Amino acid sequence: MFGNIWVLYFVLYIFAFGSGKKMSYDEEDILYWLQTASTTHVKSKKCEAQCSSSHEPRLSKTSNELYKNGLFSSSYTSSLAPHQIRNQRKVSHFLTNYQRQLHIHRKLYMMSVWEKETNLTSHNIKKNSEESLKFSTWQLKMQKMARTFSMNGLNCAQTRMLKSMRKTSTPKEIRLRNESAALSNKIEEIYSKAKVCNISQKYKDCYNFEPGLINFMAKSRNYKTLLSAWKKWRDAIGPHIRHDWIRLFQINNLGAKENGFNDLGAYWRSVYDVENFASTIDSLWLKIRPLYLELHAFVRHRLHLKYGDKVNLTGPIPAHLLGNMWAMQWNNIYDMCKPFKDVDEFKVNTGMKMRNYTVDTMFTLADHFYQSIGLPAMPKSFWRHSMFIRPENRSAVCYASAFNLEDRDVRVKMCAELNEEYLYVVHHEMGHCQYYLAYNLHQPELFQSGANPGFHEAIGDTAALSVLNPAHLRKLGIIKRSKSKVNKKKQHINFLMKKALGKLAFYPYPLALESWRWKVFAGSIPTNQLNAGYWRERLRYQGIAPPIERSENDFDPGAKFHVTNNVPYIRYFISHVLQFQFYESMCKRSLHKGPLHNCDFAGSKMAGQPFAEMLRLGSSKSWKYALKEMTGSCGMEVQPIIEYFNPLMKWLQKENRRLRSKIGWD
Repeated sequence: MFGNIWVLYFVLYIFAFGSGKKMSYDEEDILYWLQTASTTHVKSKKCEAQCSSSHEPRLSKTSNELYKNGLFSSSYTSSLAPHQIRNQRKVSHFLTNYQRQLHIHRKLYMMSVWEKETNLTSHNIKKNSEESLKFSTWQLKMQKMARTFSMNGLNCAQTRMLKSMRKTSTPKEIRLRNESAALSNKIEEIYSKAKVCNISQKYKDCYNFEPGLINFMAKSRNYKTLLSAWKKWRDAIGPHIRHDWIRLFQINNLGAKENGFNDLGAYWRSVYDVENFASTIDSLWLKIRPLYLELHAFVRHRLHLKYGDKVNLTGPIPAHLLGNMWAMQWNNIYDMCKPFKDVDEFKVNTGMKMRNYTVDTMFTLADHFYQSIGLPAMPKSFWRHSMFIRPENRSAVCYASAFNLEDRDVRVKMCAELNEEYLYVVHHEMGHCQYYLAYNLHQPELFQSGANPGFHEAIGDTAALSVLNPAHLRKLGIIKRSKSKVNKKKQHINFLMKKALGKLAFYPYPLALESWRWKVFAGSIPTNQLNAGYWRERLRYQGIAPPIERSENDFDPGAKFHVTNNVPYIRYFISHVLQFQFYESMCKRSLHKGPLHNCDFAGSKMAGQPFAEMLRLGSSKSWKYALKEMTGSCGMEVQPIIEYFNPLMKWLQKENRRLRSKIGWD
């Protein structure tokens, strides 16, 4: 039974020891692999077990280079039949060549995206379209080849790689791929260059969305002026892209169907590998919803005090009054919702200015934070190539994002300003970069991605939960400690309110947006009811309504970057669940004592070690396996969210009863 493997073992043994030289690390790993190879081959169901320990041995950095090149395979296992061994060798050779080419293609494509988004010229847009077409055409060719191989006899890694390669929604016709690329760039350009002018007699200038309109929606408290900005932003985009967006989703829907999915939504959901995914997400939401309803009722009452009967005490909240263009986060209206007006809030913006912070300082703080828990410093190229602020002499896509240009070339792009919101964004985007660096170094090309898209979004947010809390801000000298115990308790309720306006208020937004898109892709919302269907979902999940009458001449979802750029959004709901699980786990490992919301694990290598190990896994294991390794739990849980906001929940319930506020909306 073990004949073949022991022959190979003997050959390597002679090679390693016969010369009398000390065996190198990669030779040791090869021998270890061979010793364990007879137990590594398991049936595909075992390989794909979502919450079990992998049977593949861990590889050192040196041996991982061999792994990347396809030299490790279960062909060493003598229990395989000859035809299985031949198939596995063919697959190993194919994956080796594919990943070498993928590295080159992906770098060229991502560089074209970077150049386009940091300098929106017709030349860069055209170049990106050409690279996109080249990349998708090559990918389609390789995916066809991947489908010719049998899965019989493959090891876990090979099975996982081939399955990921075969999954695509790219249309088969080159004509449609060309049309899709052209439409995508046209829509993105309209969104990125959109401006709003003459908002009111007082505000006659023209505003880009970021940071101009963002700041305007955050700071203005004038009902009519906010309404004007809200409407003009939608007018600047929606009607101009509606027809093209419909055509684009139809092409992408066709591509998904050609590749075995019911529609594009089914393709997007398939990455999570969860049966009844939509139902699973809704079940998590139902556990969070009671917190949201209490927050909604309280905020609606405070808005009624400000705007009178324009805000109905039993109805949905007008969408333009919540300090955010999409009403997805409400922290910018904290001044109106502050529970205890007699207690100074944590003045983060003021504290940063008093300490002479700059935008660069915020990035330095983030870099130091990640290093303090054992993660690597950002490479010099990060500081040299990233775009931190809006360029003065060119148009750029200001929506904050991180870029992985392969190996150690990671960058961020944003138009940051010195404030608390961007302090969060900086930590969030640098979290993406930390993930890139971890799996670029430790995983082969096909495993260089997050365990699932929600993981990627949760990394930086986990860090931000530690950074943007009273304990850490006091360490930085940005805020001061309250001497009064009564004031301290009130301060913490105020802090949790501000956090809830940013976090709790967010949960239903991705559900509403994706519920709408999934229904559009599935055909249950027809194209002549796009806008009406969108507002039905916003009302159902969020209790939000448009402030003025809308029609099918409008296309309000197009005012959101992720809609115009065809980016799946459910990842943000998942990340907002996962980040609290990660945070709770890291707080326990840092030996934190006290309320969860006041935990700061900065400086704790014990907290950072399992975090770093999870990042290094990339997508080489099931996300449930990665989650269990990090937190001990096999699935997403909302209990840490409930615990984090528990002091505020008790206060809200008591306050809403006192005010006799309706919970929910008519």
